[in-house]
Amino acid sequence: MNNKYIYILFHFIILILIQGLVLQYVGYENINLFIYPLFILLLPFDLPHGIIVLLGFITGISIDIFYDGYGIHSSTTVLMAFARPLILSIIEPRNGYEGNQKISIPALGLRWFSSYLAIFLFFHIFFYFTLEDLSLSWFSLARILVSFIFSFFIILLYQYLFNSRK
Repeated sequence: MNNKYIYILFHFIILILIQGLVLQYVGYENINLFIYPLFILLLPFDLPHGIIVLLGFITGISIDIFYDGYGIHSSTTVLMAFARPLILSIIEPRNGYEGNQKISIPALGLRWFSSYLAIFLFFHIFFYFTLEDLSLSWFSLARILVSFIFSFFIILLYQYLFNSRK
């Protein structure tokens, strides 16, 4: 098995365990902290789109098992995985992406990574809370904003702790 795929599997297991065993119980009752969307965001550029969507479903269903989520996490991660190529094409750097380039802050820069993370994380959290509440109110928007801010900084911290090298 290739080292790249072992790294992806290891990343999957770590993020699912952090989300399911730790972050599920951290925070206030109306604030959710999400780190598991990072798995979809960090998949290599050269991975086929169908595999990314399948991995999005597997990631979401794994989180649904921890949360008793009835498919909410699965649908949000599948939507994220499906929209990933479009968003990547919108924020593509001038010189493009290299197929084997690692997606991380040291490899692509804080500015690019932050915009990439912000777009996807807001998209994920907005869709998640809209499905969970089945409506959009001021309270829902406040939950989305607060969960986004805390999740954004937790993911950046995770990136700095575990991806200090190119």
